[in-house]
Amino acid sequence: MFNPSTTTVPVGTTVTWRNDEPITHTVTSGRYEGVDKTTGLRSEQYPDGAFNAKLQGKGKTFSFTFTKPGSYTYYCDIHQGMNATIVVVADSTSTEGAQK
Repeated sequence: MFNPSTTTVPVGTTVTWRNDEPITHTVTSGRYEGVDKTTGLRSEQYPDGAFNAKLQGKGKTFSFTFTKPGSYTYYCDIHQGMNATIVVVADSTSTEGAQK
């Protein structure tokens, strides 16, 4: 599983995923649907191409920097029960988007 399943970070944060198991996982950005409330397994997945990394074995890592606010869903395309979200929030000190 991805732990935690939802993470909130400020814009500009680099998130690093680490595989803690000896089996291969992916970190694939995109939308997923049809998560069964009993099993946690999804029925559909739609990659969006923002990132897609294969972590082949224990200790392998992948990092991605989130540069825009929003909600980013991702999943392991090998294991239907691995689904998670990164929520990226605007930096409260940023003037980006401020009216002049």
